Amino acid sequence: MSKRIFTATIFTVFSIGLLFMPFGAEQVQAADKIGWVGPVYKELSASLTKGFKAYYKKTYGKDVDITFVRPGGWPVCLDKVRAWGGKPDADIFLGAGAPAHEVLKQEGLIIPYRPKDWDKVPAEWHGMKVKDEGDLWTCFAPWIVTNLYNEKVLKKLRLPPPKTWNDLLNPIYRGNIVHTLPYASGTMHEAIEILMQGFGEQEAWRYLRLLAAQLARFSTGSTDTTQLVARGEVPIGIAQPQMNAMAARKDGFPVRDLLPEKTILVPEAVALLKGAPNEAVGKIFLDWLFSMEGQKYVLEGRYFAARTDIKFSVWEKEGVEMAKHATKALGVDSFWDLKVDFIEYDLDLATKRWDEVNKKYEYEIYRKWGELKSSLFLIEEVEGEIKAAKDENMDVTKAEAKIKDARQLFEIDGKYAAARLAAAKARALLVAP
Repeated sequence: MSKRIFTATIFTVFSIGLLFMPFGAEQVQAADKIGWVGPVYKELSASLTKGFKAYYKKTYGKDVDITFVRPGGWPVCLDKVRAWGGKPDADIFLGAGAPAHEVLKQEGLIIPYRPKDWDKVPAEWHGMKVKDEGDLWTCFAPWIVTNLYNEKVLKKLRLPPPKTWNDLLNPIYRGNIVHTLPYASGTMHEAIEILMQGFGEQEAWRYLRLLAAQLARFSTGSTDTTQLVARGEVPIGIAQPQMNAMAARKDGFPVRDLLPEKTILVPEAVALLKGAPNEAVGKIFLDWLFSMEGQKYVLEGRYFAARTDIKFSVWEKEGVEMAKHATKALGVDSFWDLKVDFIEYDLDLATKRWDEVNKKYEYEIYRKWGELKSSLFLIEEVEGEIKAAKDENMDVTKAEAKIKDARQLFEIDGKYAAARLAAAKARALLVAP
C-alpha cells in the first residue's frame, strides 16, 4: 500500500468515527472545563464547585476544571462581561438579579438555553419576573431585599430595631448605619429602585440624601456590610440579601434581618454567555444546577433554593445541614411559602435606568458626602436656633421662611452650597433688627 493510500484510509476511518460519535460527548471531551463570572459569595461558589466536580466525575468519569471570577458586585461583574464584547473568558454569568440579566439580554451578551427542570421554577411571583420567557436567564436562588441589625449592639445602645425606611432617618440612628454604593452592589441598587418605585423619584432622592447623612461609613460590598454588622462595628446594615442573616447566625453572630415595609424579590439568576468557549459544559452545568442535587448545593452554599417542589423539612431529615437554618430564617418550609407585601415593581424601567441611577448617586451623593453632611448639619443647627428664639417669643417669621428655602435646596434640589448660604442667611435674620 502506498503512503498516500494509507494516509487517506486512516483519515477516512477517523472521519467515520467522528460521524458516529455523540455530539454532546464530542463537545465535552474537547474541553472538560468551565468558567463562571458573577457576584455570588465565595461560600456558594465553593459549594457549587464541590458539587459539580463530583457530579461530572461520576457522570463522565473524568475531572472538570472550574474557574470563577468575581471582580465585585453586580454592576462590576456586568461591566466585566460588557468589556468582553461577546468574546468572554467565561461561559456562565452566575448570580445577580433580574435587572443585570435584562441588561445583558438587551445588549445581546447572553444566549437562550432552557435547563432540565426549568418548569420547577415559577415564571413570576407577586408581579416579579423570576425567569426569562425567552429562556435567556433563570432564577436559581430567590431572596428578598432586607436590612440587618446586630441585636446585641442595639440592645447595648438601648436602641429599638428600625422597622421602616423612615425609621432609619431618626436621629437616634445617626452614625450607626452602613451600606455600600449602588454601582458596587446590585442589592443597594435594588434598594434605590424600591424607594423610587415605592415612594416616587423625588421623594426617593430626598430620602437618600437624608440617609447618607446618617451613615457611619460606606462599605465595600454586601459581604463587607454583613461582616461589619456581625462584628458589631456598625449595628445596622442597609440593603442586604435576605440569606446574609441566615449565614451570619450559622456562624454564631447575633444578626437578624428585618424586612422593611416596602421591598422586592430578587431572583438570583444564571445565564449562558454569548461566545462561551465551553458552551457544551455550560449547558451540562445548568442542567445540574436545577436538579435536586444541584439545588441542595445551592442551599449548602447559604442561598435559598429556587425549585417550588423543595421542602426544607424533608432536606433536614436527609441531613442537608443548612435546611434547618433556612427554616428558622424564613419561618416557612419553602421560600415560596413566604407571605410578604411587595411593591409593584417595573423591571423594564429599572433596567432602562440602571446606569443613570448609579451615576446620579455617585456624583450627587457619594462624591459630595462631606459637603452633604456639613450642609444638613448646619441647617439642623439653625433650625434649633430658630426654635429657641421662637420659645423666647422672638419674631422668627423671616428666618423660618429662609430655613425652609434651605431645606428645599438641600432635600429636593441637591444644591448643597446654596442650602448652606440660605441657612447662614436664616441665622443672620435672627439677630437683625
